[in-house]
Amino acid sequence: KMFASLLVVEVCALAAAMASPVARRAQRCAKPATGRVKLLDRVLSRWPFPQRHSSSLAPSHVSQSSLPITSITAAQSAVGGGSQEAFSEIEMPDLNMEGDDDFDLFASGFEIKDPSQDPSDEELTNENILRIILLESTDQETNELVWRCLGYRYDHDTDAWDSSKVFPKWRERFPSPPDLIGVRRIYTKEVDQPVLKANQALVKSIPMDFKNGIREHLFGLRDFFGLKMEGLTPNKTRRAQCANWLLYYRDALHGKSLEQLRAEKEQRKKQAAEDEQRQQQPLDIDVSGEENLQARRDGKSARLAVGNE
Repeated sequence: KMFASLLVVEVCALAAAMASPVARRAQRCAKPATGRVKLLDRVLSRWPFPQRHSSSLAPSHVSQSSLPITSITAAQSAVGGGSQEAFSEIEMPDLNMEGDDDFDLFASGFEIKDPSQDPSDEELTNENILRIILLESTDQETNELVWRCLGYRYDHDTDAWDSSKVFPKWRERFPSPPDLIGVRRIYTKEVDQPVLKANQALVKSIPMDFKNGIREHLFGLRDFFGLKMEGLTPNKTRRAQCANWLLYYRDALHGKSLEQLRAEKEQRKKQAAEDEQRQQQPLDIDVSGEENLQARRDGKSARLAVGNE
């Protein structure tokens, strides 16, 4: 069984090596010694490892509840000659997962940079964000792009994600980057609940003015006019939600320091208070009937004339 598992991994590694765009992205993101591991991860990230997998396969810097890069550790075990016990507990399910038949494993074109760097303008174009919705990025690539926009940075020396640049309120709730997609594709409550909560928190952080980002920016690109209910899966829904958040981040947060964002927030609060105060000021005229009704429709209060019923 161990030999069969190794054979499957090696065949997938050779197939990944033949996809030059994938190989180039892996080489940019990985140290030379781990380039092959990154290529394997492109394949293995499509496989939902079972709940009963060995704890040795879980990354040391990620909690068991999220497991965003389990496949990397599994690939390292494969390349480095992992123990027979570890391989005996790995199931190799079919890549043609239900509801995901249109996923192109080696789709090219998705722009993803080194996870230790700030997100670039090229990664946040409408075309690149649309590729997330169209399943032209892996779950892990999607996670990593959102993580970097949230402020997480990968430290190659410590092999861990650093949260020192993360938005304070988000870092307080998620000190480690949470899985926002559900890379394991296991939707039981015990496994998927942390993913669902993290995704909901991300969606909740989008202001009302930016909720329709996909419609405003992506409709019409490559004949895309929204997701269809038929064939909709949790994975596709969460990808769309991540894409919408990325559009909000690009338009409102990208390239700004925390100090700038705080100053802008205070200015918006001040402006909103002034507008509210202006609307609540009574009119210094005597009105009744239709004029009073129109004033109320405009959000103003009318002071009726003394003695006027």
